[in-house]
Amino acid sequence: MLYDYPEYYETAFSFRNIEEETKFLHQCIKQFSKINVTNIFEIACGNAPHAGLLTELGYKYHGLDLNRNMLDYAAYKWKDLPNKLQLLEANMIDFSYPEKIDFAYVMLGSLYLNSFDEIKSHFDSMSRMLNVGSLYFLDWCIQFGDPLAHNGNNRFTIEKDGIEVESEFQIKLLDKANQMYEEIWTINVNDRGRHKQFNMIERNKAILPEQFLHFIKERDDFEFVGWWKDWDFNHPIENEHDVTRPVALIRKVK
Repeated sequence: MLYDYPEYYETAFSFRNIEEETKFLHQCIKQFSKINVTNIFEIACGNAPHAGLLTELGYKYHGLDLNRNMLDYAAYKWKDLPNKLQLLEANMIDFSYPEKIDFAYVMLGSLYLNSFDEIKSHFDSMSRMLNVGSLYFLDWCIQFGDPLAHNGNNRFTIEKDGIEVESEFQIKLLDKANQMYEEIWTINVNDRGRHKQFNMIERNKAILPEQFLHFIKERDDFEFVGWWKDWDFNHPIENEHDVTRPVALIRKVK
C-alpha cells in the first residue's frame, strides 16, 4: 500500500496548495461557526498536511487515520510544533474520542464508506465527538454527476526532492443500484533510481446530493448549511452536474 510509504504519498499529492486550503478552512470557521473554535479534527488525516498552518492560526490539531505509518510520519514531521498533534489510529466508520471537537473536516473524497449502515455509523461517531454548534466540512464527498465522466485524463507525474511519482486513476462501476464504485490507483515511483510500483483498489459508495440532504434532514443532530463548487463561497451549487471538487458543510445542532 502506498499509505505505508508516507513520503511517496506526500510527493504524489504535493500539487495541492495547502496554504490556500488552510485559509479556506479558516474562512469557513469565521463565516459559519457559531462557537469559538479551538480543537480541529481531520478525518483520514494521513500526513496531516494542514497541521502546521492551522497551529499557526491558533488551533489545536487532532487527526484520525487507519494507517500507523502515516500517523508516525505526521507526528515526527510536526514534532516541533508548540502544541503536540493528537492523533488517533482508528477506523472512521466507528470510533470514539476523549475530547470534544469544534470543527472537523475530511479532504479529497476520503470518506470511504461502503453501505448506508457505515454512513450512519460514521455520522453517529462524529456527532458524539462534536460540540453543539460545530461544523463538519466535507471536500469532494458528495457525488455530483457521473464519476465515470472523469475517467478520461487521470494520469499525472510529479517530482519533489528527488522522488518522482507517476499516478493514474480509474473509476469502475461495480453496482449501479447501490452506487458502488471501485477506484483503481496505479503508482510508479522512482526514488532516486530505486523503482517501486503500487496497485491499489478502494471501494466506495457514492453519496448523491438528494440522498445526503435527506439523510441530514432525517437526523436531529445535524443541519445542512450549504454546498459550493470549486472551493468558492460565492458559487453555491444549484442543480449542477459537472462540479469540480464540491465542498459541503453541516452543523451539529444537538
